[in-house]
Amino acid sequence: MNRLFPLFLAAMLSTSVFAQDDVEKVKSVVKSGRCSDAIAPLQKIYSSSFRKLDGEKASVMLAECYLRTGKKDDAHDVASRFLEYHVKSAYRERMELARAVVDVEKGSVFDGVEAMLRVLSYSTNPAARSRAKDVVIQTLAASLLTADQLQSLLEKYPVDREVMGWMQLQIGRECQNAKRYRAARYWYKKVLKTSSSENLQKTAKKGISALEGLGAGFPTVLVLAPLSGDYAEFGAAAVQGSLLAYEQAGLKDKVNIIFQDTHADAAIALMRTQRAVNQDSIIAIVGPIMSAPATSVAAWLGSNFQHVPMLTPTATDAGIAKLGPNIFQVNITMDNLAQTIADFAIKCLDIREFGVMSPLGEFGTAMSESFTKAVERRGGAVVGFRNYEEGRPDYKTEFNLLRDVRFSQVNRRRNIAKGLSDLNTVNPRDRKLYLADSTSDFPGLFIPATNPADAGAMVSQAAFNKVSGTYLGTSGWYGRELLIQGKRLVEGSYFSVPSLDMNKGNIAYTNFVKDFTARWGVEPGEDKVSGLSYDAANIIFSALAAVSGQDDDMTHYINATKDFKGIYGDIKFRHGANANTRIVTVNKGKFEVVTACEKQDVAEKNAKPKKKK
Repeated sequence: MNRLFPLFLAAMLSTSVFAQDDVEKVKSVVKSGRCSDAIAPLQKIYSSSFRKLDGEKASVMLAECYLRTGKKDDAHDVASRFLEYHVKSAYRERMELARAVVDVEKGSVFDGVEAMLRVLSYSTNPAARSRAKDVVIQTLAASLLTADQLQSLLEKYPVDREVMGWMQLQIGRECQNAKRYRAARYWYKKVLKTSSSENLQKTAKKGISALEGLGAGFPTVLVLAPLSGDYAEFGAAAVQGSLLAYEQAGLKDKVNIIFQDTHADAAIALMRTQRAVNQDSIIAIVGPIMSAPATSVAAWLGSNFQHVPMLTPTATDAGIAKLGPNIFQVNITMDNLAQTIADFAIKCLDIREFGVMSPLGEFGTAMSESFTKAVERRGGAVVGFRNYEEGRPDYKTEFNLLRDVRFSQVNRRRNIAKGLSDLNTVNPRDRKLYLADSTSDFPGLFIPATNPADAGAMVSQAAFNKVSGTYLGTSGWYGRELLIQGKRLVEGSYFSVPSLDMNKGNIAYTNFVKDFTARWGVEPGEDKVSGLSYDAANIIFSALAAVSGQDDDMTHYINATKDFKGIYGDIKFRHGANANTRIVTVNKGKFEVVTACEKQDVAEKNAKPKKKK
């Protein structure tokens, strides 16, 4: 491990970010290589001016000098304090890298690499990105991470093609050594598609040359749906939608289509999928329509048959599409809804810190977890979290606990600025006055309510209990009850919704309703199962028409296509999940779709509601 540290340090200190200022003299000492002489004056500026610009710059140089002189614990402490206090600093990436360097050197390789990949994912600073990339590649080349760790990082941070190529190559090697040739072939092919590095390409080709491809047979599309039991009505709608698409495509005697009853059971769905794949030349799958069966089938198919695309029309659980490059979710996932609002809040509202009030239950848990991950990936942080039980008339206890968390953070920052060694020191009088009279401000307050009425009520409760900020939500907010319950307090709030909820009435949808009614004698249901199944099947048939259907061409075609025209609007796959969402705000008592990211306009719009609170 020690042999890698000079490489990490060289990458970390390769460039300077400072211009002419009051710390120029100390900077000159640092640049001359005499860090031991610079530490004392830097410590003085760091202690006396930490909260000021000179203190920011001195902190960065001090951390680097500690690294140069081997004082890794001191460097880690300075970087950690800096990152906690200077949330929006222009030097944030540099300090994240400093702390990550120490983590890697001290053996916390996964944590260190993850921090560097996080910088790669959100930083727009070319120098910071270059340094992070160099350190990550050096770590990967040293084979310091396991295959499981690599796959976890690859799924979470697909941020740079060369870095991804290194991860894919290492995973492919492990698969080849374990004689998992189909998986190895997939990962080596991913290297060829991902990286332009000559060495990586040569190594990947050596593995591919020994692996045999799958044979092709009569092409068959498999539809998986619950055709009996409690969910048979939804299964019938899926069959009707996909069969209508098949008939309109004119594929009779060219492509076969078969249907399997999943009983809405994960084990049965997997068993019948395995049997169909073994007995028929399955080229694609529509379904399953429920999240649990979809997850079980996707996990197996994504590990063994990456050339067979599976499109689940309606499953919304987060992560199903991540189970393989051939797995797609046509419906908007809760994960994407949470990511959309997190992305908007950070990029357009310039928010970096968030409080979360999450309703108990699967929806609230999934939304808050996805939101937290999305915020962290973009360089932000959830600094306060509480659960609440929907339907109660009062949440004073929950909001007081949230305010207490915020006080602790504000207090720690005061102590950092004062240079105290114990950052948790609390003045009881200050705490009492703060909790009694002060309004706790969370720059962003995320409330993933399950319905509009509850969302409006929670905003009112937040204001009444002295918790302010820009209120954020997801699809549960969209409805007239939000305006009734929240009144003027929801002005300037923002939430993400699926585009498919806002596009009924277009020509494609009107034609679908007409054709569906003519074919089946009834109109399609409001649950969208038939419509989304129709879209899923049409995507498969368009892919089949565009490629040979052999190997992984269909999967590649779907992944490479920018968008597909669906009856509810465009379907835009991002990492397998439909990412076509919208941001909606409340302006003068009406819902408005946010069509542009304009920080100044958004800030002006939010100014008046905050004053009224």
